Amino acid sequence: MRNTIPFPARPDGRPLCIAHRGASQHATENTLQAFHVAAALGADMWEIDVQLTADGQPVVCHDAGLERIFGVPGTIAQMRLAEIRQVAPNLPTLDEVLSLARDLDQALYIEIKAAGAGRIAISRLRSADFRRAGLGSFSIGEVRDMIAADCPYPVSILVPLGADPFERAEQSGADIAHLCWERGGDRPQDLVTPALLARMQQHGLGLVLWHEERKPVLDDLLKLPSLGICTNQPELMGGCSRVDIGGMQIVCHRGANHFAPENTMAAARLILDQGCAFLELDVRESADGELVVIHDATLERTTNGTGKVADHTLAELRQLDAGSWFSPHFAGERISTLAEMIDLCQSYGRQMYIENKSADPVKILALVEEMDFARDCFHWSGDHALHIKIRALSPTARIKSNGAGYADLQALKAHLDPALIEIHAERYEQDAPAAERLNIVPMMQYFGDDPEIFDKIVALRPPMINLDRADLLLAAFRRQAGLDRWV
Repeated sequence: MRNTIPFPARPDGRPLCIAHRGASQHATENTLQAFHVAAALGADMWEIDVQLTADGQPVVCHDAGLERIFGVPGTIAQMRLAEIRQVAPNLPTLDEVLSLARDLDQALYIEIKAAGAGRIAISRLRSADFRRAGLGSFSIGEVRDMIAADCPYPVSILVPLGADPFERAEQSGADIAHLCWERGGDRPQDLVTPALLARMQQHGLGLVLWHEERKPVLDDLLKLPSLGICTNQPELMGGCSRVDIGGMQIVCHRGANHFAPENTMAAARLILDQGCAFLELDVRESADGELVVIHDATLERTTNGTGKVADHTLAELRQLDAGSWFSPHFAGERISTLAEMIDLCQSYGRQMYIENKSADPVKILALVEEMDFARDCFHWSGDHALHIKIRALSPTARIKSNGAGYADLQALKAHLDPALIEIHAERYEQDAPAAERLNIVPMMQYFGDDPEIFDKIVALRPPMINLDRADLLLAAFRRQAGLDRWV
């Protein structure tokens, strides 16, 4: 094996989470936004693709053309960078990605797409004094050319399904075999046999694994001795199950509303894939009495519709775009029903915090009973009459309160018998002990984004927390465990 700068490594020895074209499930692939999101969701490294413009500038894009990703005609190799900027301003240069990776303390795994781009990428890495990097290509010739250029970084050969990794490694002289075997059936991990791993070790080859979004497959891949695993969803490798959160139950306000449009399936799936315990959402009624998930009484802020939610039937609400306001990446997201969100939570084995904005509590309680979900959700409403009605209708419903309207916790306990009480972060240490003495679970609320506050939350370890940014809480846990450092 060549004497190179070592491939980047985590302090806990776990395979790197390599965000495939950034967090490409949640933002347009290979854009600065996708890389920002990847870093926030727990990535260690970004996999990026490098093309060359007509004037020899390295840019980050998987395709040779602009049509699929940016919706405009044009071939990168036939256009100058200035021309590309006019029609695809979100296509980043390699230099821009290098700068962002340095700012966010991320490593880079650079796949060379255009002939000759390898030498240019090496030069840019050297000029930037950027050390945490690796390069690779499907092209044997390109790998050989990078090695001939005395590349100081480890170089991989990408291995398509059905190809012999050892033959390709020998032909190219690569340091690493990157197995692109994601299409190898329901259990592609079984293709990485003990015999293959032993032979890798014998040949002194490093191992990088394909992009994978099936959690059971990922769980198996994490047990293999690889340098890193690629994924479009870094939250699957950087979520609650990958760091010790001490039993804290995370409640995500309107889903992952910082990364996806609030109260949509996309926002819900992201927090469930992060491993958070509870999805918080808002419920209203449509004109035909259906329970729908949306925060505002009107449609303008979070859809392309107008008017009141209550003036539209479910069928009419279904026609609205509930994602484009947030990002073009989420165009076509729809308003969901409460039943659909419950079904989603059940499929993950997770729970729900239902905030009733204006719906009939009879309908909500009947639905959760019908779906066998009553023990897996708790209820609250800012409308005090609706809040009281929940308890009047059901002596067993789990209710959350914030204590407003009651002289003290004893009065609250006697009237509503809440299972939980929500306490703002700045008052948590003062108020939580009294709640615990009454067997009411104190749930901290913090909707901010100050890393220092999250460090304090980790130190306090409340049993539950309602927040907007689960990613920042998980980052604080990683800091506490020393997982924010590089070997």
